[in-house]
Order: sequence, then C-alpha cells, then structure tokens
Amino acid sequence: MKSASDLQTVVEMTRSIPCAPAILPKLLKLTEGSSADLGELEMLISLDTGLATNVLRTANSAYFANTQRCESIADAVLRLGSKTLYRIAATTLTGRWLVHPVRGYGWEPGDLCRHSLCVAICAEAFAKTTHLADSSTAYTAGLIHDLGKFALAYANFSALDEIASRVPDDYLTWRDAELAVLGFDSAEVTKILLQNWGFPQNFISVGFFYQKPSEAPEEDRNLVTLIHASKHVATQLGYGVGADGFYCDPDEAALEAAGFRDDEMDAAIPEILATIQRFITPEGELNFR
Repeated sequence: MKSASDLQTVVEMTRSIPCAPAILPKLLKLTEGSSADLGELEMLISLDTGLATNVLRTANSAYFANTQRCESIADAVLRLGSKTLYRIAATTLTGRWLVHPVRGYGWEPGDLCRHSLCVAICAEAFAKTTHLADSSTAYTAGLIHDLGKFALAYANFSALDEIASRVPDDYLTWRDAELAVLGFDSAEVTKILLQNWGFPQNFISVGFFYQKPSEAPEEDRNLVTLIHASKHVATQLGYGVGADGFYCDPDEAALEAAGFRDDEMDAAIPEILATIQRFITPEGELNFR
C-alpha cells in the first residue's frame, strides 16, 4: 500500500502543470447575477494571452460576428456577454490543463478533457430543467469534478495498473480499489487541489462526493447530485470514458430525492449531443470556441 505522504507528492507534482484553472472562482464571481463588472472581466482575461486570443477569435467568428470586427477585449466582452464569456473561459482554462499527455485509466490523449466537457454540458442542460443549480455553476462543476484522476495519472503512478487489475478481480468500485492500493483516492486529490485554488465549498463537495452524493453536506447535495447524474449520462454517451468509467454505482436514493427520472434524462440527450458536437469534432478533436 502506498503511504499517505504520497498524496502530498501527487498534489505537489501538479504545480509543474501550466494553466491551472485557478482563476475560475474569480471569473465565476464576476459573472454571477445580472450586472457583471465588464471592466474587471476585461482585465482578468487580458492577463492570459491565450485566453484573450480565444475570446477575440470567438467574438469574430461567424456565429457571433456582425458587420464590424472586434479589435479589443472590451469590444469582445460587450459582444459575447458575461455568461458566454465565462463559458468560453472555463472551457479553455480547464481544457488546457486536462490535455497534457498522461498514462493510466486507459485514456487516449485528451480523453479526460473530452469526458469532463461532456459532463459539464450535461450538467448545464439538467440545471436548466431541474433548477438544482445555476447553469454556470453546474457547467464549472462538471469541468472540474474529476481533476484528481488527472493528477494521479500525471504523477505516473505505477499503482494505477494494480488498481485497474483489482477492480474486476476483487469486484470493487474504482474508488474502493484506489483506497485499497493507495490509501487515498482521486476524490481526495480533487478536494485538495480545489481548496488550494480557492474554489468555493460547493465545488469542493462536488469533487469529493460526486460518486456518493447521499453523503454530501445537505447544503451542497443538490449540486453534487446534479453532477452525479450528469456523470452517468456522459458515461453512457461514451466520449473520453476511461477504464474507470463503468465501475461507479449510481446513488439511486440521491437521484430519486433530487427528482431525476430516467425518461426525462433520456429526453435531454438529443440537445446534449448537439451541444457536444459543437465542441468535439467527429474525429474527437477539441474545439474551445
């Protein structure tokens, strides 16, 4: 079994990954409500050259463009609006962190990013119909819910191979196998990362409890359950699902308490797929615009 000190090693190793989504809490706060501070949004976006470029490119794309081109971030902010701007920023920042090559979990390059994006899109769609959370909050929670798995894979633990073999051999969930082999699990890594980056408590609860929302604090349970449901739908759709994807049991009690019904979730799938196809090409390439 790995010692508990390895948990800190995993967290420390992620410091070498550029573009951690640490500015997302501030961006989310700026875009909440109906009166976002556009000047502060402009300043924050301008601090990241890649993000600023992507915002300008999107504002001038065929979908958003009019007869006059946007030549500045200020113009782009006004054209896109705070909600669209936040979505672009959240997907871009999280996506850049998650596309680094890693081993483990049976992933191909970019798989975790593809899967997290699908969970985010499902969460946004379900937030609109269930009213369990604000759609921007739900979208962000979907993007960041499984960052600990990426951190474990980035740390290149040979133990991931042992975890993969223990799941079918011992009839364990993937989380149980992580605990048995490592002494901690990816959810604990996610929790520490989100705490270090200053995410609000409801996001930290998502990272730690999304596999078992019945155990989440009552004040965060709606959002956690929303991500739990979104995770299962995204897994069924198959985008970027790793070897761990089908070794997580649904929390039927939490889903029922939150009002999720299989027929309603199935009915939302065509709209969800249409949105996913805007961001993921048929070849599996990611398009954060």
